Amino acid sequence: MATIDSNKYKELFEYMKDAFSEESDRYKRLEEKAIKYLSSITIAVTAFVLLLRWSLDKLIPANSCMDYVVIISSIITLLSLSYSWYYLFISIKLQTLDKMPSGNDVIEMFKKNKIESVHLALAKRYSEGTEKRASEYMNKLNNLQKGYSGVLFSGVNFMVYVFLLLVHSMIST
Repeated sequence: MATIDSNKYKELFEYMKDAFSEESDRYKRLEEKAIKYLSSITIAVTAFVLLLRWSLDKLIPANSCMDYVVIISSIITLLSLSYSWYYLFISIKLQTLDKMPSGNDVIEMFKKNKIESVHLALAKRYSEGTEKRASEYMNKLNNLQKGYSGVLFSGVNFMVYVFLLLVHSMIST
């Protein structure tokens, strides 16, 4: 009969536990980044809305081609800000994350099984949790990248909009 190397199962358990912890930390860092981006886009939306309210009083009804250009620029900026906001919100939406089992079931598993079997079962659970967390991370990363691209595009549109407003104000005075 072969002897069971209990250290091997314990090492496997520790390795899977560390991998799960690292993946959880990576997920949390991405979540924090998404919140920072969302905060910045919220400030930009506020500034844009204030500027838009002020400018629309001067632009509507449109009397010139330049008025229409500025209005179209404001619509493009609003749409790009909305796009950014949407993907940043999606990236931070609440999700149910896997956690390790706890409670009486785990206590009973420890009581009824050899420690090697317990280590193996928990290592498998950590492995499953790590894979699921990695998949959720990639989904969140994809949404965050879309949101970030939208933030960059919105920033450019916002600058163009401000530039057009300045040109418009110089032309109309």
